[in-house]
Amino acid sequence: VEATLEFYRRSDEKIQLRKDLNTNYKLGCINYSDTKIGEQLMLKLYCRKTGKDYKEVKESRTYRTNIDLSRCVFDYINFRSDEFNAILNTFKGKKISKLKGEINESVIFKGFKYDYGSGGIHGCIKAGVYDSDEDYTIIDIDVASLYPSIAIVNKLYPQHLGKEFCDVYENEIIKPRLKAKKEGNKVLSDGLKLSANSVYGKSNDIFSFLMDSAYTARTTINGQLMLSMLAEDLVLEIEDLTMLQINTDGLTVKILKTDEDKLHNICKSWENKTNLILEYVTYDKMIIRDVNNYCARTVDGKIKNKGAFEIDKMVGSERAYHKN
Repeated sequence: VEATLEFYRRSDEKIQLRKDLNTNYKLGCINYSDTKIGEQLMLKLYCRKTGKDYKEVKESRTYRTNIDLSRCVFDYINFRSDEFNAILNTFKGKKISKLKGEINESVIFKGFKYDYGSGGIHGCIKAGVYDSDEDYTIIDIDVASLYPSIAIVNKLYPQHLGKEFCDVYENEIIKPRLKAKKEGNKVLSDGLKLSANSVYGKSNDIFSFLMDSAYTARTTINGQLMLSMLAEDLVLEIEDLTMLQINTDGLTVKILKTDEDKLHNICKSWENKTNLILEYVTYDKMIIRDVNNYCARTVDGKIKNKGAFEIDKMVGSERAYHKN
């Protein structure tokens, strides 16, 4: 009984979020997982905005037996090197019946291996300890809300939901979420964040009304290729650069401090091409086992532990249990 009570206490924020979402949206989600909350909130907002029948929308799907990836790649994806152009041509010449297991490509560019899969791009330098010093600095570059942002900027939508989906996604979820976050409305901000993040994953779920695997493919493939464009530009333009990692929605490099302005100019140019936003963190040390298992310390002393390095699984403001 004491353990159950303690588990309840440590779950109070998540329980309160579900109560407040029920009050605000009439969403009976007390027993829903985070992803189901996101999906069901999107369904409710979509039906409210479009006036479509809830049951009909809930049962709708777009089933695909064949996805032509040449029709998925955005027109502005382009490369300068033979290596990355070969990968681009491989994607454009590929047809798949499903996402899982059918995308498995790699390329070595300037001594660093980039792996492409159904979920995202990955790559990592050999295991070791990497430090900033008086000459060099380690900079982590992440794309803000990569998959939701790709969908909104490029007007992607599951075919059966039509273009109205884009309007709902942007104006009923993303923009209100940013406004709520700015105003300190944690309930609304957290609820809409769950909805924003659930769309990509649920778009490849046969049990979800968001199901359209071509939507998933366009999101993940272009995300990988856009990050590759950034990596290529950085490696070609900055002579003394070491690529440490690339992982789904960002990359980490070690450069001369005198090249920081050049890096930010390259990143700004990439932002202008893609209409996505980059965020930066500077590390003074990284201890790397592989792309999913590392420890990094920021210049202001904050520690980021991933994978095997997550020794304290209840760090942060939330006291909820760790996903493991």
